[in-house]
Amino acid sequence: MKKIFISIFAVVLAASVAVTSCTADYLERNTNQEQASESDLDYDNNRAGSYLSQMMANVLPTYQKIGDDEYGSASYQVVQGLSGDIFSGYQAANKPDFDQNNVYNLRADGWAGTMFEDVFVRCIAAWTRLDAIRETNGVAAALADVLKVAALHRVTDAYGPIPYSSIGKALHLNYDSQQEVYTAMFADLGNAIDVLTPAAINNTLDISRFDNVFYGDLTKWVQFANTLRLRLALRVYYADQALYNAQAQAAIGNTLGFLTENAAIHPASGASWENPLYVIAYNFNDGDAKAGASILCYMNGYSDPRRDKYFVIGKDKQGNAAFVGMRMGVAINGAYAASDRWSYIKADNSDPLMWMSGAESYFLLAEHYLRQNSPTQAQTWYENGIRRSFELWGVDGATNYLAVTAAPATYTDPVTESNSYSTALTDVSVAWSSQTTTEKHLEQIITQKYIAMFPEGMEAWAEFRRSGYPKLIPTVQNRSNGTINTAKQVRRLVYPASESQANAANLAEGIEILNQEASGGSGDNGGTQVWWDKR
Repeated sequence: MKKIFISIFAVVLAASVAVTSCTADYLERNTNQEQASESDLDYDNNRAGSYLSQMMANVLPTYQKIGDDEYGSASYQVVQGLSGDIFSGYQAANKPDFDQNNVYNLRADGWAGTMFEDVFVRCIAAWTRLDAIRETNGVAAALADVLKVAALHRVTDAYGPIPYSSIGKALHLNYDSQQEVYTAMFADLGNAIDVLTPAAINNTLDISRFDNVFYGDLTKWVQFANTLRLRLALRVYYADQALYNAQAQAAIGNTLGFLTENAAIHPASGASWENPLYVIAYNFNDGDAKAGASILCYMNGYSDPRRDKYFVIGKDKQGNAAFVGMRMGVAINGAYAASDRWSYIKADNSDPLMWMSGAESYFLLAEHYLRQNSPTQAQTWYENGIRRSFELWGVDGATNYLAVTAAPATYTDPVTESNSYSTALTDVSVAWSSQTTTEKHLEQIITQKYIAMFPEGMEAWAEFRRSGYPKLIPTVQNRSNGTINTAKQVRRLVYPASESQANAANLAEGIEILNQEASGGSGDNGGTQVWWDKR
């Protein structure tokens, strides 16, 4: 993998409206050459569409051919696969060279800082250009604001305080508290939804040529924004219930509703493409990732028929066909990694890349109504969310699944017995009526949302930290030098080294703000809790 470090100072310098010698070079190198050229950008929404397309391609790292350079799967692995996908129990890094985050050594190789760098470089730089045409193309700028929040909420959720209010306004970006970032993101989403809703109804912006997510369907973009707003409203529940209530009600009040289809970026017609889940699992070093043990404990215990869509069958300890995951933090050697026992992630190289499951909104509404003391509505949304997930994956059997009263399975390592985890994670089942308390219903909702959201591990990890659910198998090895509590698991990523080199004063202030907001832990390490992590 090729790794590029770049400071936020350099990003803003390159992407600001100021005329500098490096600006043109930056945009030339970082605008997809398979889309509109610079000379065509002033015609027929080409300028707005080109920058929107660039933002869409970088909410999560997506394969791009830029000049002679390729970008995509390697960065996805570093940004997503070696952090949220591992910490959520969706995947396990199964190669000795790639297991440092796996064992909580977050500063090894600088990987934990890559998300911070890449989003500002590749996504937010394009937003600054769309912000500059807000007066002449407000609808495109509003959609850019939705994409900005979709990208940056992942960053603040992973790190805590980040630059937000100063983007596009300064060379050295100061850090906002996470509480300030969330307040600003809600404002951006609210304003964007207000602009996009009538635009969707009246069909006033045509970006279909540039949109490989919803193909120009603004109604779906509004539904995505509403769902994102409700997701973030529930995220702050334990930190600011008044803010949660206001934002949840605003999301529910929008006339266009919530997303029920998958939000995913698809291959552009005739363009180069690769799906990073496939490349990481099958091509990199004969496979750099395997199925995670935690998610398969739940799916095996529930006999979940979606297993066939998520994973490839492996072998259990006795050599029988079974879905078998790998536990986080195990001691990995070549023979262990190469064992034929592990389940692979099921993916095809032409698959779209998932941003948000169309079932997520159902589970968000289920939790919202549970918190509003409406258990009957909560049950309805919960059960319909499971049904919708089955539909989206093309799987039958939702009715039988909803009646399952079994608990998750324990974990048996098929190669090394000492890596097994014989303690039951929980007694929570699928069937709503089998649980008797509000807390158990909450655990059910989050657990089933966790299964339905696969493979988007950053969101699953955020929900685990926010709610405490689903309960996950702890790491075998903890090499954090005492900064991360093994039982609580990793709570955040560490800032990139490039910020300490080029934006040191503002970074120091950001870490001070992090400490002030944290309800547990202290300092720029994986054990410090971000603002909304209050439970």
